[in-house]
Amino acid sequence: MQQFQSLKRLLFFYILTLLIMLALYYAMMLSTLKTQSQTHSQVVFAALQHEIIDHAVPTETEIENIVTKPFFQDISYQLIFMLPSGQTYVYHHIQPQEAEFTSVTFPTLTSTSTTNNSSYQIDNETLTGRIKLENGHQIYVVLRHQPLNISWISYQFWLPLMTAIMLFSLALLYALKRRTNWEQLIQYTDSLAISSKEAYIPPPFVTEKATPEFLRLGHTLSRISYQLHDHHRRIKTLNQRLEHLVNQAPLPMLIVMRQGHISFFNQRFEQVFTTAFQRHNHYSLTDFLTGSDKATQQLLQKLSTLRVTRNLLVYGLEDRQAYQLHITPWFGAHGQVHGFTVILNNIDNLITQADDLHLQNQQLQLQIKEFTKLRSIIGHELRTPLNAIIGTLGLIEAHRLTPRQQEVLSMLTQSSQSMLAMLNDMLDMAKIKAGKADIVNEPTDIFKLGQHVSDLMIGSARRQGINLLYFFMPDSPRYISTDGNRLRQILLNLLDNATKFTSSGYVALVIEPITYEQMRSITSLDNKRTLTTIARNQNLAPDNRLPNTVTNTGAEHQWMRFSVKDTGIGIAESEQDKLFSYFNQANRQISQNFGGTGLGLAISNSFAQLLGGFIQLDSELDVGSNFALYLPCHQPTYQPIYHFHSSLMHIRFIVIVEQDICVTFFQHLCSHLSLPVSIYTDLDDKAAQKLYEQLELEAKILQPILLLDYEYYETYTHLAPVTGAIDDPSIDNQQRLVNSEQSQVIHKLLNDTSLPKLLLSMKPERSIPSSFLDQFDGFLNKPLDVALLLSELIRLSQTTTVTLKHEDSSHTSEHAKKPTMDNNTVEVASAPTILVVDDNLTNQKITCKMLDKLGYPSLVADNGRQALERLDAQRQQISLILMDCRMPVMDGLQATQVIRSQGSSIPIVALTANNTEEDREACRLAGMDDFLAKPINKDKLKTVLKSLMTAE
Repeated sequence: MQQFQSLKRLLFFYILTLLIMLALYYAMMLSTLKTQSQTHSQVVFAALQHEIIDHAVPTETEIENIVTKPFFQDISYQLIFMLPSGQTYVYHHIQPQEAEFTSVTFPTLTSTSTTNNSSYQIDNETLTGRIKLENGHQIYVVLRHQPLNISWISYQFWLPLMTAIMLFSLALLYALKRRTNWEQLIQYTDSLAISSKEAYIPPPFVTEKATPEFLRLGHTLSRISYQLHDHHRRIKTLNQRLEHLVNQAPLPMLIVMRQGHISFFNQRFEQVFTTAFQRHNHYSLTDFLTGSDKATQQLLQKLSTLRVTRNLLVYGLEDRQAYQLHITPWFGAHGQVHGFTVILNNIDNLITQADDLHLQNQQLQLQIKEFTKLRSIIGHELRTPLNAIIGTLGLIEAHRLTPRQQEVLSMLTQSSQSMLAMLNDMLDMAKIKAGKADIVNEPTDIFKLGQHVSDLMIGSARRQGINLLYFFMPDSPRYISTDGNRLRQILLNLLDNATKFTSSGYVALVIEPITYEQMRSITSLDNKRTLTTIARNQNLAPDNRLPNTVTNTGAEHQWMRFSVKDTGIGIAESEQDKLFSYFNQANRQISQNFGGTGLGLAISNSFAQLLGGFIQLDSELDVGSNFALYLPCHQPTYQPIYHFHSSLMHIRFIVIVEQDICVTFFQHLCSHLSLPVSIYTDLDDKAAQKLYEQLELEAKILQPILLLDYEYYETYTHLAPVTGAIDDPSIDNQQRLVNSEQSQVIHKLLNDTSLPKLLLSMKPERSIPSSFLDQFDGFLNKPLDVALLLSELIRLSQTTTVTLKHEDSSHTSEHAKKPTMDNNTVEVASAPTILVVDDNLTNQKITCKMLDKLGYPSLVADNGRQALERLDAQRQQISLILMDCRMPVMDGLQATQVIRSQGSSIPIVALTANNTEEDREACRLAGMDDFLAKPINKDKLKTVLKSLMTAE
């Protein structure tokens, strides 16, 4: 039973437990018997005390009678009866087989138990006590405890022992049975380890009525054995596959230990490096490979420091071919590096191709530089004749020409400006594609910028016969951080497109703030299309999320919307996607009818992205379009634009306009200024009656002032029957009656001499009949200048007498009487002389004529060397130099450097047809003070000259 140590230990502990239990049982039994003996002695003492106390003065005879009573018969005792006189009587009784009392002693009680007049103490053998009587008698008692009487024939003594023996026998039988089960299980386990099991087989001792735990253990071992054998087969299969894969792999593979020596490499490695693997030899990577540089070579020699995967460029020592070495460390259980797996990939052809591609790339870069240089030269060569053409046309006084000549001049001017715009667009496109379109974010006055671009488009709108509107919402910030030049270019492109494709109605520029929540609702509409590749680049995600430019930071206004709305031809939904591309328009018919290159929207779209925003298109064919530019509202500055005046609160402002968009703006404006307003786009008799009733109620508290849209007036008076248009078949009779009714209402208001009136029109003041204009107290042009409107309202509200009838037909409003100044004239007592340095004779003449119109005398030099000679000879006379950059003999940059090296601080302004950032930087480094691009703009020239002359 040596192999069943667990059973022996189990049986030993079982026997030990039984013995301990027996010992405890008999110990408790002995303790109980001893306690019973002591208790009997206490009972005898108590009975003796009771008997003696019953006799007030016990006598010797009474004492003898007491000791003969039954409770003294089975106990050994010694009584010492002491009288008060000192006479003493001793009584004792000894049980058989007990020793005699050796002497008569008076016990000394150290620790007593007291009851009335008696006390006693108990030890292991005796009870010693003393009883005191009232008359002085004392009795000393010594009682021996009854000896322990163990009757082994009693079941109380032999039954536990017999039970322990029976339990021991059962445990022994159970251990022997377990031994048999363990022998079967061990034999079964040995058999499992010998033979491989193809399927699960139950253990053989199931029929032997083994215990359930042995059955479960047997089944478990059988399942484990089956799984182990199954895993063993799989591992063997995988090992075979891995061995085939590694040995037959097309790439050299090897395993390197932490110390650096190679412990294995595959057959491909042997073939490439012509080395057979031999276990007794020590190989290292540096025996076959060398690093492409010093750092790689050091790493190959000290692999123990490598703890991350690396890709290294190495070369074979024998074949000198390039390899990509992919090395990966593998770690132990505690994170220490155990070794490395290495794979080699021959990239010699790739390196050769990369070198060839690098050479080709260098050649392409050289071609790009040459192309950029060529583009710069072509731009310069094109701008030079354009400068001559536009400058020459600008010098012609059109009012001295015949109508036919004026028409030709207008055609030439428009064509040259179109050519210049096309050239600028192509150069901008080249900058964008080259990634050189720089953005300068700075505080920009978007209110003034909107006014400026609207003013630039007034001429085109008048030629088209449409209304041009500009509305800046009162709650908009005046300044935001953006690139003002790029924003101006985007708005001009959008307005120019809208004007070109709108033959009737209006084109409106609306600037307003947009909150974050409004942006979410805007971008979630399915019928909106964004003219921006932000959507394609997933900055606008498929779920219509906002671009990542601005997040929801809790600001009230986070985006600005610049909407260009028109009532033009519109764009079909199927054709809107074409507007994304360069040199592409919606369809061929548009290109034939309206011309254009298809660059404007594409460039505007690119600039919108550079500014962090996007353009959104909402268009309907034959109805109109709305191009909305959304820009992030970075660092907004809220500055009051429309100032409140107390007089406005006492005005009833009556507005009659033609477009619904005007109604929305006037409602916002008047609400912002607390100005009571009544706005009409359809003023019939019913509406007029309500208006008169309201004016009558407010006659004492509000002063009515009328603002009439002249285009609205023309529409209804032209279509009314009184104008003779009754024969027009395009107008039905019902419409004629409505127009006649509204015409009568308007004339009734105009005939009210007590009502101050303002006229609003897209036409210039001189184009309106003076007889009609005389009925008004003021005139305002479209796009509406709100500051001028408010000034007129305050003026009219504070005027006590208003003259409605003017005697002179040429008499106009107070605003029209204001003297005007020629913006192109510089009033100077003695203007400084300017040196014009240009190699092109035409450019010289144009520049000199521009300077002459601005009031500056000029001198001319053909190149930089002549400019230096002129400057040396006439330095006191010359106050500024306009220097062309590209000239023969000596260019402008070289001449400027010579002037600055001589210590001269004369202002020098660069004139160049190359309007690039590189050219600007070159001019700045050369020492030039400012930069003007050809063709020269007279206003810009005037501004630059004024600033530099003042600074000087």
